[in-house]
Amino acid sequence: MIRKFAVILIAILAVGNGALQPMEFPHTAVLKEDVYVLYWKTEGDNIIFETQVRTTGYVGLGISPNGGMANADIAIGWVKDGRAYITDYHAKKNGPPSLDKSQDVEILGGSENTTHTILRFRRKLRGCEEKDNSITNGTARVIWAYNHVDPASHTSIPRYHGTNRGTKSIHLVSPEESVPVVDISTVTTLEFLNDKIPVPSKHTTYMCNGFKIPEFNTKLHMIKVEPVIQAGHKPLVHHIVVYGCYHELNTTLYHGARWECPSRNRPPQMGQCRSPIITWAIGGEAFHFPDHVGFPFGGNEDPKFVVMETHYDNPGLRNDYVDSSGLKITLTSKLRQNDAGIIETGKMVTRRHLIPPYSSAFHSWGHCPSQCLSEAMANQTAGIKVYATLLHMHLLGSAIHMRHIRNGTELPWISYDDNYDFNFQEVHKLGKEITVLPTDDIVTDCTYDSSSKTYITTGGLSTKEEMCLGYVYYYPKINLGACETVGIPANYIQVGGFKNITLKGNNPFNPVVGDQGYENMEWQSILADRIDWTNETIRERFQTIERDTANFVRCDLLGKFSISRTPVPALTFDLAYSPPQVNCSTVTGNATTVVDADVPPTVVDVTLPIATTVVDTDVPPTVVDVTLPIATTVVDTDVPPTVVGVPLPIATTVVDTDVPLTGGTVRISLCWGIVFLFTAAHVLIA
Repeated sequence: MIRKFAVILIAILAVGNGALQPMEFPHTAVLKEDVYVLYWKTEGDNIIFETQVRTTGYVGLGISPNGGMANADIAIGWVKDGRAYITDYHAKKNGPPSLDKSQDVEILGGSENTTHTILRFRRKLRGCEEKDNSITNGTARVIWAYNHVDPASHTSIPRYHGTNRGTKSIHLVSPEESVPVVDISTVTTLEFLNDKIPVPSKHTTYMCNGFKIPEFNTKLHMIKVEPVIQAGHKPLVHHIVVYGCYHELNTTLYHGARWECPSRNRPPQMGQCRSPIITWAIGGEAFHFPDHVGFPFGGNEDPKFVVMETHYDNPGLRNDYVDSSGLKITLTSKLRQNDAGIIETGKMVTRRHLIPPYSSAFHSWGHCPSQCLSEAMANQTAGIKVYATLLHMHLLGSAIHMRHIRNGTELPWISYDDNYDFNFQEVHKLGKEITVLPTDDIVTDCTYDSSSKTYITTGGLSTKEEMCLGYVYYYPKINLGACETVGIPANYIQVGGFKNITLKGNNPFNPVVGDQGYENMEWQSILADRIDWTNETIRERFQTIERDTANFVRCDLLGKFSISRTPVPALTFDLAYSPPQVNCSTVTGNATTVVDADVPPTVVDVTLPIATTVVDTDVPPTVVDVTLPIATTVVDTDVPPTVVGVPLPIATTVVDTDVPLTGGTVRISLCWGIVFLFTAAHVLIA
């Protein structure tokens, strides 16, 4: 026989508390100066937040796919009469959020004085509901808001926050970073700064400066890099890359030289300065090398001269920018255990990198093949250790994965970002160092959303063009600066199904079509003007060509630019990596939620934990042989309760009423101060 009981829809958790117990948070972000500070830490599958906000009203914090309210996962909390409250909301569009039936945020405490509200709460990194936005190793678009008034109740829509809101891109899942203690007597600093450069009134400018490295009496290690961005120029300076020059040149002659790069005005000897040794991009802050790693300067094999490349992004075409931004590095004579290096991987930056229009998820692959890695690691057969990465695309980029292939099997990704933000590109330290062997392959997999475009986008330096790059921070240092592939237009042109194709000068970079109506047309013109990219079949065919055809390889040993003229076949492997999935069927641990469903879920032989939420469903769920937890309320609103095969826990309340409870609310207060507010849900017991 089936009996109906009303049980536990927890719309909100309230915690009675005094002062919060101290907790160490390794990560901090100022969301609004002097108003809103966010602290956080990860613990296993959970993340704990603490917000400290200048308000005595409610505080909101959310995870958004795009930095706006639409499709955001939002927690709203407040403190009233000494109790801290938290409520889980979601927003379908820009506007007032809706209360989640599944309350997946757990309040841990809070306090309020005459000026500030402090809230501490916990949520899962990965949610089980469609409305839950997961927090991963990539960029999180954090949205925040506050109001000076508390909500009227836990079910009411909070008052509009007005202008008290904002968004910030953050790496929420990052290793806990401790800055190594450095003996200041061993330290020296260098600055590479632009010298009052008049920035041209055009969208994109790359400016290069040459710097002679001072002569040191001994080898040093670079242990810190920090941006020096001129006041008011943060939106202007998009990224800075410093390249080491490993060849012989007149360092005194070129020190202070300045030129727009690339251009014909570049000093001839500067063309060989291609090995990146420092990278920084917009949104990045100071970078501290791990305490066992440093980049070498001053040794016989180390660069004596560097070229700093600054990318200025000036979409407003302003003509009044005069810039002196750059980088400051810290070096120490107390050498660390390992010399560090950087390898540029991905797709070589050329106009042969093509992205068709009308595609919401077009993939480009840049391949660093084992042939190149093996040559560079000839004396390092144990491989290299990767400890950080910088992933780089332009405006169309939506996701990027640095993939790792060994013996035909894909290993877990070295690094990835499923929510890429062009305006937030920070060197990301890995939680665990990853070994790359000489026989491994690295694939930089870039995803682009060109659905708003009506024409082909090519690779290039301009912000309106695209890139697909991954910078690998590693040790010990090997003889390699760049390991990339470049597409072959003679392959791309096959998307049109042409049969009569010739190569000018036998050069696969210059195919010409001779079919009727296309006589003597070069590949760029055909792909740009003669292909119907609105045709989904054409776009899919081009995606297949990008994935499956051979590429030329750029394998730059230090001081030597080299592109192979023998194509490397597209990489194939038997087993692709699939990240672990959230096990939403497991109902164990504290503060677990059985999720809302449109059809009745069945929970069998489950021991439910302390502070468990069984959420309202459109039809009753079936629960069989369930051990209910401490502080559980079973309320029967229709007929007297019959509990069959259900061991009830300590501090359980069973209430029988022939009519609904007045107000529809039941409170159970335990000695540790947890209060559950309930509205009706249904559980069927066989």
